[in-house]
Amino acid sequence: MSKVLLIGYNPPQLVRNTKIEAAHYRTWQFLEPLLADNHAVCLCAGVRGEIESATEIPPSWQPNLQYHPIRFGEQGWVQQLQQLHDQFDPDCVVAVNFSHCLYATKLQTTRPIWMDIYGDMLTIMQAAAYRARSDRGLTTSMAFMRLVLQKGDVFSGCGLPQQHMMVGELAMAGRLNHRTFAYPFVRTVPPGSPPGNMVAIPRQTPRQILAEHGIHEDNFVVLWCGGYNTWTDVDTLFKALTWAMAENGSLHYVSVGANTYQAPDNVYDRLLALIDKSPFRHRFHMLGWRPWSEVPHFYRESDVGINIDALHYETIYGTRTRLVEMIADGLPVVTSLGAELSYLLRDRGAALTFEVGDWQGMGEQLIKLAQEPGLRNQMAATAHEFATTALSFAATTKAMREWVRQPQIAPDKVPLDTRDRIKSVEHRLRSLLRRTMWRLRATDQ
Repeated sequence: MSKVLLIGYNPPQLVRNTKIEAAHYRTWQFLEPLLADNHAVCLCAGVRGEIESATEIPPSWQPNLQYHPIRFGEQGWVQQLQQLHDQFDPDCVVAVNFSHCLYATKLQTTRPIWMDIYGDMLTIMQAAAYRARSDRGLTTSMAFMRLVLQKGDVFSGCGLPQQHMMVGELAMAGRLNHRTFAYPFVRTVPPGSPPGNMVAIPRQTPRQILAEHGIHEDNFVVLWCGGYNTWTDVDTLFKALTWAMAENGSLHYVSVGANTYQAPDNVYDRLLALIDKSPFRHRFHMLGWRPWSEVPHFYRESDVGINIDALHYETIYGTRTRLVEMIADGLPVVTSLGAELSYLLRDRGAALTFEVGDWQGMGEQLIKLAQEPGLRNQMAATAHEFATTALSFAATTKAMREWVRQPQIAPDKVPLDTRDRIKSVEHRLRSLLRRTMWRLRATDQ
């Protein structure tokens, strides 16, 4: 078995009173299989301002886990991380999520490093720039991305589209060279469904948490769970729900989550403004962020989960963690097509889908599920089976688990002998000379 230094966000179990994001789940997705495989794991986790609780570590984790909270970004974190690395003396390093891959670049280590970038960072930054109406930070993000690409020995992303994107990024960073020919630089680690309790299909337990918000047993509950980000198409969402509510008087919308960014024109506030003018506003239950411990109850007491995106590069090269959380509790979903995961769920029969921007198509899918409980139960069973097999933590992390058993540095990280080092310097000088000559010739009249 290997000794693994794992760098990432805190898993949700350790920050129960914090707003849980996809990054928390992603660390959990990597941690649980490593422990199940009996590796010794030193988890260095945290973000600035987050309050963790080591007393919440599940008993099943404790035999093989060393946990060290780090306030990444605050003074002293580099020295703390380096000291923990040196004391633990790992066989390999696994960094999860772009921010913590960047933190890992500060390590002085000869150990192989697996870098997991969950969603393409540059397309995320493009969406953020669009939101801010400014390109501030783009150059910095590209420089940080280059640091990560140059440091890692192997990389992973959320799906095949991002895998292809990452190969291109590695090429632009100079990692596709004669020494890495045919080397599998990038692996796919799809979003994983967290392990949960047994699921009863159809639902048998009475609604308790939803009853507190005025929802009855005979209501049809459409659930949103997670953040409203730049890529959330709230206009299509509102039109679809309004149409469906007019068609079905028992349909209610429950939203667990809120905006993910502060701005005067954020999409969540826009949705609230639309709801405030709706004749059906009493059937919109906007609950904001809720404690992590409550979220599974919302899944189990609802009838369908939804996801909706605008179409741009972040959607294509990213994923939607909320979907795998929902199906883990046997909740069928209705989602716009865009991210790779939406097609996987559709093809498996775990989701009904609609084209981006098609509010009537979305509304019709909701009404279809409301009117056909047999279809709903069939989809719920299919969703749960998919979550516990192909999309389980163990299955989705197969590539990482195999690598950790025999971690190796990338071929272009093997130290060069003196002759090859001299050639490398010569090639860089030749490149500089040729680029200089090109610039001079470009101005030649």
